[in-house]
Amino acid sequence: MSTGEATIEQLARDVAEIADPDTALRALTALRQELDATEPELVLRALQDGASWSQIARALGITKQAAHRKYRYLFEHAINVPPSAKLLVTGEARRAIQYAREEAKRLRQPAVGTEHILLGILRCERSSGARALNAVGITLARARASLHTTLPGLLPEQLESTEADGISQQARRILERSVREAVQRGDGYLGVEHLLLALLADSRNGAVQTLEDLKTTPTRVKRQLELDWPAAAPALPPEEQPTMVHVTSRRRPVSTS
Repeated sequence: MSTGEATIEQLARDVAEIADPDTALRALTALRQELDATEPELVLRALQDGASWSQIARALGITKQAAHRKYRYLFEHAINVPPSAKLLVTGEARRAIQYAREEAKRLRQPAVGTEHILLGILRCERSSGARALNAVGITLARARASLHTTLPGLLPEQLESTEADGISQQARRILERSVREAVQRGDGYLGVEHLLLALLADSRNGAVQTLEDLKTTPTRVKRQLELDWPAAAPALPPEEQPTMVHVTSRRRPVSTS
């Protein structure tokens, strides 16, 4: 059973009722993944409703400092949307960038590069972007393995230049291009798929080099993406609705108490 299709309620029922231990453990793993994907959305809703970090920490059973460290990325502006663009940045796109940060940290890299954004997209398993990559044989495990073979051995001056916010200049250009992709398509929101389109449009970046090392091409990935995610994009389902507006200053301030 796919975690993308199964609901938390269905998975919890499977864990409790399935007699076969192996199948039950698989359902438990899927349930954990579903809960991990849902928790940030609930935290963001609580913050926007006026809850403090202290209240959220108590609800989660962790310290205020731990809650803030874990979810402060929800209000980081890695993807800067100009007011004229009138775009919403989806929670899933925001998570992709957070995952990219985690991947860069795991590899002990000084900043997020384009290859880390690729890994972040692949970790958003329910997105059309990740499904398109998987369909052409690009899995998270294979991409990570390829990164291990391409990153070591680079001289310091060959590394992408970094900026103060931990995003390399090349990755920053990809984020900016993702905004243009969303605007040109007229989608009204910026999602994981726009990040992927931006990566595919630049043949010089580390993400595309990784794809080529794995015997595929940007053209092939884009063609597969268009099958799952046509130009006339349908309305997002409720669980994938955009969770934050970056183009207005009227958002309710978040309590830091």
